[in-house]
Amino acid sequence: MTSTDVPTPAAAPTASRPARRRRLWLFLAGGLLLLVGGLGACEGWAHWQERLARREMAAEHFDEARRHIDLALRVHDRWTSTHLLAARIARQQGAYSLAEEHLSRCGPRNDLSEPVRLEWLLLRVARGDVDELAPSLLASVDRHHPESAAILEALAAVYMRQTRYREGLHCLDRWVELDPDCVRALDWRGWVGNQLDLRAQAVGDYERTLELQPSRSAVRLRLAQLLIESSRHAEAVPHLERLREEQPSNPDVLVALASCRIVDMRTDEARDLLDQVLAAHPDHLDALVQRGKVEITAENFVEAERWLRKALSRSPVDPDARYALYQSLQHQPNREGEAREELVRWEQDRKNRDKLTRLLRTELERKPNDPDLAAEIGELLLQQGEDQKGLFWLHRALALDPRHVASHRALLAYYERTNNPAKAAEHRQPLAASGLEK
Repeated sequence: MTSTDVPTPAAAPTASRPARRRRLWLFLAGGLLLLVGGLGACEGWAHWQERLARREMAAEHFDEARRHIDLALRVHDRWTSTHLLAARIARQQGAYSLAEEHLSRCGPRNDLSEPVRLEWLLLRVARGDVDELAPSLLASVDRHHPESAAILEALAAVYMRQTRYREGLHCLDRWVELDPDCVRALDWRGWVGNQLDLRAQAVGDYERTLELQPSRSAVRLRLAQLLIESSRHAEAVPHLERLREEQPSNPDVLVALASCRIVDMRTDEARDLLDQVLAAHPDHLDALVQRGKVEITAENFVEAERWLRKALSRSPVDPDARYALYQSLQHQPNREGEAREELVRWEQDRKNRDKLTRLLRTELERKPNDPDLAAEIGELLLQQGEDQKGLFWLHRALALDPRHVASHRALLAYYERTNNPAKAAEHRQPLAASGLEK
């Protein structure tokens, strides 16, 4: 055979080219699968973070909910539904500017989906536009809107903040009717019921809340305090003992338990509990008051007076401290005149409190848009040391009647007393223009 019959080396590469192509396609297909799988994993992770955010929001763990939704937004930064959930979490945290930022990422306001449009309305409600928006929102609830619970929750939250308890109770009743086992609705209704002196309903709501969620320690404490205020100390003790095991250094728990020990004439135990609180919290008002009551029970009236005057230096209108001070003076020789003065002051404060209670519980429901009533509520709240609530009602009176003289005068006096000349000038000017400056 001649050399020309031998296969040339060039033939081998020609035979392997299809194999190389197959390997290249397999490599590209594998890379594509890895990419798709990675994207799918990221999507799954983001959806998981959103589910965790919803779960934590339902449990009212809003900081955790916000952490999870921020993680989800790393993948879903362009997703309207994710920004909508982030906006709702921020609104419930009171972070209204952040909620607005998230809603702005959901598209132009003239082209919004119904859920986004509703969240904008609820944000406006949270910021104070409740009177303008409540009628239409409640009408949506009447039409069985799918987000009726969220609407009622948002309205109730504002009414509670504004001390408009009757309106808040109306929303909470409807919320509980929609979802009888909603822990948050029952919790809030219990709190509002207590403000309206509907104690039996409040106790029932708190007890049902604890049946559904026994770990809700704040509700357990409020229930125990309500039972104490209702002279049902023995029923409060098991709740307080459980709370003490869970939160051994909670001052409010120890003070409430001390008040039960006083009723049981276990003054040494009560004194020890209160001294423990006051060592860590020297200005704890209730601890100071109860410390004075311990000494009254032990007939150490001079020592009781010392604790009670310290309490009144923190809160001059505290009714328990004032009445206990009267009792301590009454039992000291040659202090009858001072005791009578304290009793007169306590009776005047009680009249003011009773009047405020009546205005909030009955008159406000009859005359919700009366500027005179709003101003009177505001002034009484300021007298009770509830400055923020008092200012709200005085400004509400001015929203109803911008020239309302009594409100301008009350606000002028408040801002002068708190050394805020710029704010004082805002109310001095309209009074001067009317020739009514004080």
